[in-house]
Amino acid sequence: MRLLFFAMLLAATVTESALSGQSGTVDPLTMRPFEAQVTAVTGQVTRIRNNEPWALSNGERVPVQQVITTGSDGYAHFNMAGGSNFDIFSNSRVIFRQNIANTGDLVDVLAGRVRIHLQPIAGQHQQRVFCPTAIISAGEPTTLALAVDEDDTVRIDVTEGQVRVQHAFLPRSEPVFVRAIDAIVVKKNEPISRRIDRGSLYRYRVRILSAITFGHSGHDAGPIEGNKLLAQSQGVRLSF
Repeated sequence: MRLLFFAMLLAATVTESALSGQSGTVDPLTMRPFEAQVTAVTGQVTRIRNNEPWALSNGERVPVQQVITTGSDGYAHFNMAGGSNFDIFSNSRVIFRQNIANTGDLVDVLAGRVRIHLQPIAGQHQQRVFCPTAIISAGEPTTLALAVDEDDTVRIDVTEGQVRVQHAFLPRSEPVFVRAIDAIVVKKNEPISRRIDRGSLYRYRVRILSAITFGHSGHDAGPIEGNKLLAQSQGVRLSF
């Protein structure tokens, strides 16, 4: 099954390059293997369709290059072929597979809080996630949570595997590796600190932490309860 998917990925990548060189358009049939499927939706979750916001529903397939937005009560879980998946929590905005020239580029997180599981497949060197101030890549199964603040400061919590973090505005600076149960903060105008915030996932009560950083428990408690916990914990400030 994985070999079949990789063959489809390779064929689609070649086709994407040809399309980009000819007209810049995306063939929906060619890109269908790279769509995401919505497997859970709560509250207001929309994507842009024909320049208009459309509500997402459970079971719906989401094409590439879609802007997905959640409201104050919104939550959604998305699955992709190959095993990668991601959760979008309230007041968040992402672009799904914005860069179709590289099938390993999964999500651009523009605002809010997102939990992502990266599952690189055979022959795919790495998968990448983009934030306003950071480029995050993984070459092994990895689970991480991202929080993008209003000033584009990004907090990265890794709960499984490890990621390589490169500053988006200071590309010449050395990348930083963040491993499981570590966290790091990336600010727009500062080099990435060499000090890893080790063990930060356990500084607060487990239930509140799972709602803020979306750690191992994910949405086991349910997205509605998670949002309630987030609202109750507004007095607890993380080191963003």
